[in-house]
Amino acid sequence: MKRPAFPLGLMLPLALAGAAALAQVPAGDAPLAPAPAAPAVSFLPHPGDALPLDAAFTDSGGRLVRLGDELGPRATLLMLGWHRCPQLCGLATQGLLEALRQGGVPASAARIVFVSVDPAETAADAAERRRADLGYARLLAGHDAGAPPDVERLVGPLPSIRALARGVGFTWQPGDARARLAHPAGVVVVTPGGRVSRALMGVRFDAAELRSAIDDAAAGRIGTLGDRIALLCAHLDPHAGRHDGAVMMLARVAGLATLVALGLFAWRRRRLA
Repeated sequence: MKRPAFPLGLMLPLALAGAAALAQVPAGDAPLAPAPAAPAVSFLPHPGDALPLDAAFTDSGGRLVRLGDELGPRATLLMLGWHRCPQLCGLATQGLLEALRQGGVPASAARIVFVSVDPAETAADAAERRRADLGYARLLAGHDAGAPPDVERLVGPLPSIRALARGVGFTWQPGDARARLAHPAGVVVVTPGGRVSRALMGVRFDAAELRSAIDDAAAGRIGTLGDRIALLCAHLDPHAGRHDGAVMMLARVAGLATLVALGLFAWRRRRLA
């Protein structure tokens, strides 16, 4: 019995997919080079845990403040990182502002507080990044003349930073040549009383989920953790805006393998039909 030939209609798209994947590999890069080991960092906030409200920080205007003074009578969206971060920190704050805008969250509903874990940063660093945050918020608003989001950025001494980091299960490590600090990304939604209500990980946030988390926190309700897949700052290429070449190559190969598997499955189904 003559075996059916491999369908020609599947050969062309598979060949094109393979060529496209290989064409994106930078010249001179060794294919499938081992990816760099991920730094030992974590972001494991526990709903219900209390923040160190007496921890001392300095705000973007150079004023000494207590963490509790920055929370206020509404929900707080707390982020940790560093102000001069060239990678995930900017993406995460932009993603948060986008989700607030998409969800129609009024500026009065929540406050964004970004705290640097780098004790060498200054109020001037915080002020510069706060201006960038507000500029991006104005860009998102377009011609809408509504109130801008309430954003504050803090710096502080290492004891205060460590106390806050322990309160939200945030750990970081020295980075590499691309990023001086390695850390995960996400946002902790805090109640007016200073307790962890929920946490959403990553740099992009679902608008409806974020609005629900804000409503729960404002009412003092304790929720659950969101997506626990945390992106790492040290594994993003700040020049190209993408992850390391080895990681991207692995993703391309995995995608190509999926296409090939689907093609073989379809061929086998036709053969048995």
